[in-house]
Amino acid sequence: MARRAGVSPAAVSFAVNDRPGVGAETRARILRAADDLGWRPSAHARALTDARARAVGLVLARDPGDLETDAFFVRFLAGLERALSPRDHALLLQLVPAAEAGAYARLAASGRVDGFVLTDVERDDPRFGVLEAAGLPAVVAGRPGPDCPFPWVETEHGPGMAAAAEHLAARGHERIALLGGEARLDYVQARADHWRAALLAAGREPGPVVLAAPGEPAAATAARALATGATAVAATSDVLAVSLVAAARAAGRRVPEDLAVTGFDDSPLAAHGVPPLTSVRVDYAEFGAAAADRLLRLLDGEDPAPGRLSAPELVVRASS
Repeated sequence: MARRAGVSPAAVSFAVNDRPGVGAETRARILRAADDLGWRPSAHARALTDARARAVGLVLARDPGDLETDAFFVRFLAGLERALSPRDHALLLQLVPAAEAGAYARLAASGRVDGFVLTDVERDDPRFGVLEAAGLPAVVAGRPGPDCPFPWVETEHGPGMAAAAEHLAARGHERIALLGGEARLDYVQARADHWRAALLAAGREPGPVVLAAPGEPAAATAARALATGATAVAATSDVLAVSLVAAARAAGRRVPEDLAVTGFDDSPLAAHGVPPLTSVRVDYAEFGAAAADRLLRLLDGEDPAPGRLSAPELVVRASS
């Protein structure tokens, strides 16, 4: 490559590693020669030269089977890859059976990742202290509490939940309940807060609130109770909303005639449900890409403010 571009090997190294030491014209000539020769940088060699693993860690407390119905993570992972791949970084994904700070400590100590993207943030999240002690950068996907030491990127999912509540109130419903996910998760609490504020602003007294993880017996029990005791329910996920529709049908109630239901995520479950489900659409791929981009910038010594992400959209279908 040096011979083709008419430069020294050192100049080639400066150019392909995007380092100072060569002029703009020389750099362009070297990169054209590299392109003509079909040369691509070796991620392994680059990692050796800059002492970086060139990988980002993501640890999920999930059963692998649950990912099949989790619209958020499928799209979020696609967004992470969309940002990481063009910049020669890999995603190191680990699935663990339960939220465990020790998994982060072990991965951080292994030297296999340069930083982490954190999801499913909890109140007083124990992972913050573990990663601070490890000295690795991290970006939180979601808006954490004031004690978080790391930068974060957030969607406007709260206003999306408010839009669902406003929609149900505008349809004339007086008793509007909320069926949410796990109470320990910040995003579930944020959606509940926006749902409550939107109903109060619309002159409605908020109905019952039930928070339980999808798939757990408590969630099924809550769905049966709400299906017979409310005229409308806003759910914080499509999985919960679909379980609610099934519970209503089992109780002999029609959707939406007897019970209006909205979901969240606008997953494939929503459009193909019976009836099709009103749901809040959020661009989770954009969210993942923004989180990865901010982490990569931190790794490069920058600390840019997060950009504004797309607003959520309430997609109205037959269920409401």
